[in-house]
Amino acid sequence: MSLSDPKLLEYFAQLNAAGQKPELVKETEWSYVYRTGEKSYGGISKFLLDENFAVAASEMRLRWPNMNEDERLDFVSNFWVKANWNANDTDLLEIVMQDGNDNIWRSCALAFLKHPDRDRICSFLIKRVEEQAEDEPLNYIQALGLIGDKRAIPAIKTYFDKYRRALESEHETGVPDDVVFGPIPYHAYFVAAGALLRIDGSPEHEEAIRGYLGHPNKQVRWWAERALVHDDSADS
Repeated sequence: MSLSDPKLLEYFAQLNAAGQKPELVKETEWSYVYRTGEKSYGGISKFLLDENFAVAASEMRLRWPNMNEDERLDFVSNFWVKANWNANDTDLLEIVMQDGNDNIWRSCALAFLKHPDRDRICSFLIKRVEEQAEDEPLNYIQALGLIGDKRAIPAIKTYFDKYRRALESEHETGVPDDVVFGPIPYHAYFVAAGALLRIDGSPEHEEAIRGYLGHPNKQVRWWAERALVHDDSADS
């Protein structure tokens, strides 16, 4: 893949890599990984770069049982961004759904939005949220928000309430130095609140977000602003 490819140039511009010569450091069957700075890297899917790049579901059905976890993750995290989705890609997603785990499914949660059976997919994602034990189901919650089915509200509300209670500790301990990885789950809160707002349009959930538009931390304000935006780009 030439570094002069328009899609690559656009990708590097988004990474603020303009003026730096990206270096290809790794190529997998499904992606390229470039060094874009002294300590920064970026990966891009071959499915995204080349609209004709594809794999037959019949072939993947034979390969999938013999692929290890890393190989499966590499595939699902790259194939779902394919723009010209077709019936073969839905068959690929079915393979992943039928023989996968949360580590795999979370990595391609937005792919489920491209499945034609929205009712079935909504039920599948709600179940994934309800059965999470250790990891936060933020990717699932985001996908459910984009689907917009009210059946998802109780499952998402459980996590919203949990995150809201955690944010209340800010009044006692103050804003942590690290709002991204620190003890207060700001990002998780806005993912859940944004999903609920998208589904039901409730003034309660809108106010829960708007209350942070004046937050002293810039990153928290940005998350709040994004949670108020109904972005349909992934819902196609």
